Amino acid sequence: MKRPLKSGFTLIELIIVIGIISSVTVISTLSIGNFLSQTHLKSSAEDIASTLRWARRLAITKRANYKVVFDTERGRYWIEDEDNNVVDKRQKLRKNILFANPSLGKEGEGDGIVELDDPDDDSFSFYPQGTAEAGSIYIQNKNSKEWWTITISGTTGYVRIYQEKH
Repeated sequence: MKRPLKSGFTLIELIIVIGIISSVTVISTLSIGNFLSQTHLKSSAEDIASTLRWARRLAITKRANYKVVFDTERGRYWIEDEDNNVVDKRQKLRKNILFANPSLGKEGEGDGIVELDDPDDDSFSFYPQGTAEAGSIYIQNKNSKEWWTITISGTTGYVRIYQEKH
C-alpha cells in the first residue's frame, strides 16, 4: 500500500514567512513615514514662500504696502494691507512643522522669524517698488529635526528656499 503524499507547510515555514512579511512591513512603514515627514516640511516651506511672493506681487500691482504676518505660537501666517486688514486667508503650517529658533547668534530672535530691518514684529513688509524687509524664516520638523529656510532679499524682495539652516 502506498502512503499518500502529504502536502502543506510546517509550522517553522509559516513562522519564517510571517517574520519576513512583518520585517518588510515595518521597514516600508518607516520609509513612508520619513518620506511624508520630508514632504510636509518641503510643502510648508513652499507654501510660505508662495505667500511671501504673493504679498510682493500685491504690493507692486496695487502700489501699496503689504505685509505677511506670522503667529509663531499657533503656526499660522497671512497677508495684511496697510490698514491691517487680512487680505488672504490665514494659512497654517502642516502637522509636526513649526517655526523654530535657528540659534544662529541673532540676538532677540528666538521664534524662527529673523528680521534684519525691524526685529521682532513677526512680519515682513513688501513695498510698491518691489523691495521688502530683509530676513529669514526657519521651519523645522519636530520629529526628524530637519530644517528649511526661506530668505527674503531686501533690495529685490526676492524669496528663496533652502533645505537647511541658511
